[in-house]
Amino acid sequence: MKKIEGFPYPEDFFKNPTKNSYIPHPTVSFVIKGRASAFSSGGHTYIVNKNSIGLYDKNFKHEQQFGYKYKDSSQFFSLKGNLYLLGENNNYAICTSKGTFYKNFDIKTGKAPRIYSNAFAEQTFLYSGNKLYHIQNIDGKLKTRLIFEDFDCESSNIVSIYFDLQNEILFLGSTNKGLLVVKKKLFEHNATSYYHPSGTDDVYYAMEQYAPGSILTSTGEIFNKNGTSAIIDIGNYTDKYTLIIDKNGDVWTKEHAILSRFTKSSGFKQRKEWVFKNTISALAKGKDGSIYISVFNESGKKGGFLYNFKPWTPKVAPKKLMYLSAAASEIKDVNGNDLWAGSWNGLYKINLRKKSFKKIKQIGNVHVRNIYMPSSNELWACTYNKGYFLLKNGKVTKLPLDSKAYLQTAHCIIEDKSGYFWITTNKGIFQVKKQDLYDYADNKIKSIYYHIYDKDIGFKNNEFNGGCNPCGVYADKEIVFFPSMDGVVYFNPAYIENREPLNNIYTDEIRIDNKRYSVQDTLVFGRNFERIQFLLSSPFYGNPYNQNIEAKLEGPVEQDWAAIADNTASFSTLPPGDYIFTARKLGGFGSKYIYTTIHFYINPAFWQTKCFTVFLIIVILLLGYGTYVLRVRYIKHKNIQLEKQVILKTEQLYGTIAALRKTKDELSAQVTNHKNLVTTITHDIKSPLNFMAITGRYLFNNIDNPKKTAKEDIKAIYTSSQQLYNFVDQFLVYAKETDSNNDEPKPYSLYVLAQEKLAFFKNIASAEKTMLINSVDPNLKISINRHLLSIILHNLIDNAVKNTFDGKITTKASLSNGKLQINITDNGNGMDPEKAKYYQDLSTKALTAEKQNSIGLHIIINLLAIMDGALLIESSRGSGTSVTITFMQ
Repeated sequence: MKKIEGFPYPEDFFKNPTKNSYIPHPTVSFVIKGRASAFSSGGHTYIVNKNSIGLYDKNFKHEQQFGYKYKDSSQFFSLKGNLYLLGENNNYAICTSKGTFYKNFDIKTGKAPRIYSNAFAEQTFLYSGNKLYHIQNIDGKLKTRLIFEDFDCESSNIVSIYFDLQNEILFLGSTNKGLLVVKKKLFEHNATSYYHPSGTDDVYYAMEQYAPGSILTSTGEIFNKNGTSAIIDIGNYTDKYTLIIDKNGDVWTKEHAILSRFTKSSGFKQRKEWVFKNTISALAKGKDGSIYISVFNESGKKGGFLYNFKPWTPKVAPKKLMYLSAAASEIKDVNGNDLWAGSWNGLYKINLRKKSFKKIKQIGNVHVRNIYMPSSNELWACTYNKGYFLLKNGKVTKLPLDSKAYLQTAHCIIEDKSGYFWITTNKGIFQVKKQDLYDYADNKIKSIYYHIYDKDIGFKNNEFNGGCNPCGVYADKEIVFFPSMDGVVYFNPAYIENREPLNNIYTDEIRIDNKRYSVQDTLVFGRNFERIQFLLSSPFYGNPYNQNIEAKLEGPVEQDWAAIADNTASFSTLPPGDYIFTARKLGGFGSKYIYTTIHFYINPAFWQTKCFTVFLIIVILLLGYGTYVLRVRYIKHKNIQLEKQVILKTEQLYGTIAALRKTKDELSAQVTNHKNLVTTITHDIKSPLNFMAITGRYLFNNIDNPKKTAKEDIKAIYTSSQQLYNFVDQFLVYAKETDSNNDEPKPYSLYVLAQEKLAFFKNIASAEKTMLINSVDPNLKISINRHLLSIILHNLIDNAVKNTFDGKITTKASLSNGKLQINITDNGNGMDPEKAKYYQDLSTKALTAEKQNSIGLHIIINLLAIMDGALLIESSRGSGTSVTITFMQ
């Protein structure tokens, strides 16, 4: 900078500030310089000396000189290119090219006023009487605006001040207390300062509008925007959770099971009470002015009862209307017949005419604490720990919560004239645009902007109270009153200045491990890093809770929208590829997002490039092909060896199968033999047993007849028994021989076998006067299975005996050329030709499952099939039967 003769460098004047006001040093000239852009003349420089003030243009050319005798108490300041001097009598002097003029401030400055100037921000402040004013040059006149009061800047050693006009935030710099931040107080508190009714301690619940601009609390205190105006004695007769003022101005309260009414005409000194059998759970005012009362069930069981009371008929007791399956905690009258009832386990619709109590299942088992019903087809329900719901035209919508779910326990909803909801919670008051909630319910938007107000904006305590009725008052559609844990909070929604997060989102820098990168159009990074960070900023001087920035990553690695902390989005090692990083935030009411997007690329390693991938694929294909060829050769060699083994194993298997088939046939034959044997035993035993039974019965019937003798009969029974014993004994011998697997048959005499069988049936035949003749050659020896042949002969002789009376039965046999023929002939009843043909045909084919008419012949046919024998039947009705069986010996 060019030095002007006789004057020091301008920056020298900033090295010796005195409490940041422009008080010139006695031995040093003082420079006040404005920005050229602020002056129509191009800018001015004022230099204050001991005896004069010099005015210079932007090129430091002397323009004018003002006579001035410097004083230690002089306080200069500049605004819009003009130099001002604070006066002593509520005035100030202005130095212009036309001269010096004195003017008065628009306020009384009081004693010892002080100027605070911020040359860089071109701001000037006047401090007087613990009040701080912002001085502005408006149309050539100085105007003051009170910023705050009741703060001692002197004792706090305040030396610098900056005022954010847009956000109305004041920054105070102190020499020993750091930086102080002062924000405008948007909300006010009311609480009794001289008297507390019993049990209040500035903790308030139910309240109701008492008169224009004032409210009555359940403790009896009457508040307006100026403070407590009066107290009525109702606090000792209320549990503080319910308060009603009827159309006559009378006050209704409850305490446990007692309902109280304080009459306005008596100055609220006269009280009438009604005592119920159990605790009152809720009071509500109906459309017609009547009082609805919900009482818990008198028997102590679940549920309760609904009563109605007409205040204009005080002599009539409350009328019980209906039973409630759940006692109500909140009641809203829709049209005098339909009521909405919130309870500890859900929301219910009551129809008084039908006496019905219907639960809204979509809301579930939640504690409904507050119901806001702006119209008959629209209802908003605040719940404990489950958020809040909208029921509109029969559709239930659960509204989304804020980022930290403070709205999980929503106490109360007040709607202002501008279409905003004010919702109290344990963490402050939330403001939300009602249309945003409608749009969410109609699936037009996916997220909702909530604006929170807490202690930073003027509350003494963030915890507001709910579970009371009314839980808030919109007095005269102007002032909103809410109960809190520390007084009553009130405000005019029209005067609340919303600081919405409307600024854009900026990416300040990108950090990869410990290296920083500036944001460019094209960002390319190497792959060797552990962590990448995006440092974001979005200028916002409001409550940080109202600005929630989310980030999303798209590319080879995906991450859906997630809230970020400390305005930093971090990602661990990312694989190579193209990525899109997007940050967004809700830009205030209307719930529209503000976005910022960054494209970046991560270089791959050489083995992650396409060329390397192609090369690797080719190598893998070649290796695969070589492996395939070697494998095919190996498989062919193994197949040859396997085929040889298969041929050998097949031959062995054929032998095994043949042996198994033979064994199977033998086992089948044995099974068949055993089955036939059992059948034969049953059949063969039946005849002698039957004979013995007949003989025994005959002997029993004639035992007393002296003309009869029993000797022959007893002999017949003995003989038959002996034959039956011999038969059983031979069967046991056969069974033992069978178990011993003796496959070599021994020759035996056919004559002896025939004689044994004829002897078995001798007594039976004698009873039928039939002669049994054995004409078999005694010297004939055969090796056919003796026991099976015995069964066949037994059945043939048995059939002959059964069908012959007063006749004879002859057994013959012949052996010629290895062919054995055995013939049994009788002259008995004979067979029908059809029957004889049936058995003859049956002997030439397998037996079927048809009903067996003669079990003996069927046994014979089965056994002959096993023994490879043949059967020939010759018979005619009345001429007897001749049966010939043939075997190859």
